[in-house]
Order: sequence, then structure tokens, then C-alpha cells
Amino acid sequence: RVIADHIRACSFLIVDGVIPGNEGRGYVLRRIIRRALRHGHKLGQTKPFFYKLVKDLVAEMGAAYPELPPVAARVEQVLQQEEERFGETLEHGMKILENALLANPGKLDGDTAFTLYDTYGFPLDLTADICREREVELDEAGFETAMERQRSTARAAGKFSMRSRPRRGCRVRHPARRQPHE
Repeated sequence: RVIADHIRACSFLIVDGVIPGNEGRGYVLRRIIRRALRHGHKLGQTKPFFYKLVKDLVAEMGAAYPELPPVAARVEQVLQQEEERFGETLEHGMKILENALLANPGKLDGDTAFTLYDTYGFPLDLTADICREREVELDEAGFETAMERQRSTARAAGKFSMRSRPRRGCRVRHPARRQPHE
């Protein structure tokens, strides 16, 4: 049922012009797709499958939603690209998550959740869903601490790069090059 609801929502969003992205409606679409893919993964789907459901959706809903059939191929293409892109992320993330849960079965530390998010693109809500299903406590405060630490590092790096550049109109004197009048 979850996958059926998700293929419907995703397809209708794409028909309305939304594409997976990192902000706004595109981000919502990306999250819905990824949740569907994880449910498929739980059911044993290791190869792309989600985009193939568009044909069945067209058969069921095409008459009620006449905008769908003419753009079904485009919907499939968008879903297939996102599915292939996230497939590797899901596989790598699940391996790391499984290993972390084997090492500490009752709790997932915030640093591991952050590494999954930051390094592998594994969304925190997906990690939280998996933890809930397995009755594992997720250290969300630890995740937020790691996130803030990363933000601070990024801000500091941004300030450093701004300060290291000379201001416009200022001459930079190099100690090795003495000026003629000195």
C-alpha cells in the first residue's frame, strides 16, 4: 500500500512539473521517492523497480487523471534517474547502519547518523524510521551536535577564505620584495 500510494503521489507531482531536488516541492518529491525505495528494499527489491509501476498506474488512473498518459514516459524517466541515483546510497547506507546496529543493538549514536547523512546522503528521517521499526533509540541530540559542529567548521572555513584574500584596491606587500624607497 505504501508503495502504491507513493507511486501515485510521485507521478502526479511530476506531471504537475515538479522534479526531484534539494529544496521546496522538489525536496518533498525526492523524500517520497526515497521512502518508497526503502520500502521496496525491505521487501527484497535490490534492482530498480519503482519507475516500472508507472505503466500500472496509467492503466488504473489514466482515465481519472488524463494528464498522466501523455507524459508517462517522462514520469518513468524522472523516477528511474532518481531511483538509480539513490540505489547506491541506500545500499551503502544500509550496510553502515546494519554494522552500527550490530555493534550497539539498542542505540544508534548521533555521529553515525550524521555520517550516514553527510557522507552518504542517507536522510535522517529514513534512519529514524529504521530505528523505530527495530525499536532502536536514535541519538538525535548527538546528530544535531555533529551537524552544528560541521556548520561551525564550514562557517570558519568561509571566514578564513574571505580574510586570506586582499581587499580590492589594497596593495599586498611581500616581505621578500623591498620597495625602492625603503
